[in-house]
Amino acid sequence: MKKSINDRCPLQVECERKKCDFIRKELECPYYSANAREGYYIYDQEAIRDRRDREAMDEALLASLGDDDDDSHDGLVYIPVEDLYPHPDNPRKDLGDLTELADSIKANGVLQNLTVVPRTVTGEITGETWQKGYTVVIGHRRLAASKLAGLKEAPCVITDMDLRSQVQTMLMENIQRSDLTIYEQAQGFQMMLDMGDTVEDIAEKSGFSATTVRRRVKLLELDKDKFKKSEERGVSLFEYMELDKLKSPERKNEMLDYIGTENFKYKLKQAIDAEAAEERRAKWVELLSTFATQVDSRTGYRTVKSDYVNSKVEMERPDDADTVEYFFCIEKWGYIALMVKDEPTAATPEDEAKKHEEQLKQERKNAAEKALAAATARAYELRADFVATVSATAIKKCLADIVALWAYAEYWDDTGWLTEEEIAQATGVESPTEEDEDGDDDAEFTLQAVTDAIGKTPEKALLRMIYARLGDCKSEGYFRSYWNSYTMKHDENEKLDRIYALLVKLGYEMSDDEKALQDGTHELFGEATDE
Repeated sequence: MKKSINDRCPLQVECERKKCDFIRKELECPYYSANAREGYYIYDQEAIRDRRDREAMDEALLASLGDDDDDSHDGLVYIPVEDLYPHPDNPRKDLGDLTELADSIKANGVLQNLTVVPRTVTGEITGETWQKGYTVVIGHRRLAASKLAGLKEAPCVITDMDLRSQVQTMLMENIQRSDLTIYEQAQGFQMMLDMGDTVEDIAEKSGFSATTVRRRVKLLELDKDKFKKSEERGVSLFEYMELDKLKSPERKNEMLDYIGTENFKYKLKQAIDAEAAEERRAKWVELLSTFATQVDSRTGYRTVKSDYVNSKVEMERPDDADTVEYFFCIEKWGYIALMVKDEPTAATPEDEAKKHEEQLKQERKNAAEKALAAATARAYELRADFVATVSATAIKKCLADIVALWAYAEYWDDTGWLTEEEIAQATGVESPTEEDEDGDDDAEFTLQAVTDAIGKTPEKALLRMIYARLGDCKSEGYFRSYWNSYTMKHDENEKLDRIYALLVKLGYEMSDDEKALQDGTHELFGEATDE
């Protein structure tokens, strides 16, 4: 039996299973659960892992705090607020709006005690140490609000903890109440690492998985100011995890300007493409450097071959590389030219310069055309990804719009035939991988198989079927677009407009680039047509 492919799972090759029984529930797969790592995450499964981590963490924190209450304090005491000091290593830096809490304290007093430790200070001259007040471990907001409310003292439990335990308690207490931002949480984990805890230690104490701890700490590699601005846009951890698709720290930081906006998914795909192009360029340069000399200009050389670095064409070593002197030039608009020295001609220098400029002009135009095709493909991928992941609830709300567009397109003959593969993908039925004994390769596609596949969300299968029927699909490199492949000029596309309108109703957010492709204002149209 040929191996069943799970296109969602980047670990399918190394797991060596003959059949995958965990499609869309990969976290239940022992191999994926144990071996998922940076660059190999399935992000909806990691979101489930995070939720489970949070539940386990809640239990761990409650148990930890329960032990402290039983054994670590000397009873409830009232301490003047002027003798209570915020902890310098509190992971939570922003205490938020204290007005409501202060009003409550004015009316009812402090209903939950603070947890504090004796505060030790050191004399600058004598170097002697003595106790001066107490440092708050739990209750920073209550302390600040008490001062705002004008209270003179606050109820406290004095406990004895070393610094590591203090940081751990503050971190866990804030996480329990969802008070920490993602970045502050990462800083807290890093603080525990700096004090000697291992990732596994933190995982055991916090209830988070080791994978989650590592992923949080890795966020500290990003630009701090940009990260904090992105948090103000309500960015989820799932979106930050998407940055793992990029290798370059510089590009990850660039994406922080877009994360949490309608442009993020498009810009992320664009950055991924650009990174792939850079790798391809480096690979070509490495090969060319083995037999050719790099030069800065094409002047005085004749081009033998030039290719766009984003193309699928492979640069190869010429058969005569050992006998012919070759040169290569890297053009800023995406071409790499392989050249030989130009033979003297009867043409004037002006004619040669004109010929050279025309050649460069054509290659700039070709590069713009390829970039326009890449932008169109990128927009299609975003639409297809959205249709594959949109929630059943959103589909149910727009069911009338979905069926209406389908009926309209059928009436005006604006639909396309579906292949067996497209039908299998839309319904979720696994395509037959080999013929049965009777030679019938459709034997696996039964009514019961389809019924089982669509399960509890037939509306998702319906949307995917209609979407495929509307013709917004990848077919031999063709995508629905807003430009004429012959003139490279902008073309209106009412079919694609209707598809976009439906997707927007379902919750899709068009990026600025998609809008510019749609209305013809994208800069690539001018470059491709030399206007």
